[in-house]
Amino acid sequence: MFERILVPLDGSRLSAQAVPYAVEVGKRFDAEVILVRVISPSGLAIVPQATSMESAVATDIIAQEARVKDVDNVANAKRYLVNWVQSIKSQDVKASYQVTVGVPAKSIMELVDSQRISLIVMMSHGRGWFKRALMGSVADAILRGSNVPVLVVRPKEIENK
Repeated sequence: MFERILVPLDGSRLSAQAVPYAVEVGKRFDAEVILVRVISPSGLAIVPQATSMESAVATDIIAQEARVKDVDNVANAKRYLVNWVQSIKSQDVKASYQVTVGVPAKSIMELVDSQRISLIVMMSHGRGWFKRALMGSVADAILRGSNVPVLVVRPKEIENK
């Protein structure tokens, strides 16, 4: 039934709480757990067009710094996911990871299609409807746009904010 389980992680302890649920489903269905971390591109990469030589040099420096920051973020995400993959494999569950740069919900949905994912397991951040309406929610976007089942796990302790 479930062959490939996708677990989006954002590096927070909260998002990592979804891993044990995915591992349990993976054990029961002999499925592969695929961890994904979507890195939002550095906002520094969007700089205005330079109008003078001095501005052009500054723009090049800013763009280079943004590229370096993105490379560092991807490397950190890979290290984070490798540790989780090792932990999952030690429980006799197939596991792999993927790091991508982009808009989280859109990138996750693209992975669902390209990797033939059969289940998504993720945490809800437990925000109320008002905050979710103002800030948006990756979980909401995936729930609304997914063509595969989504298991959204609510945190055990939700703060009333």
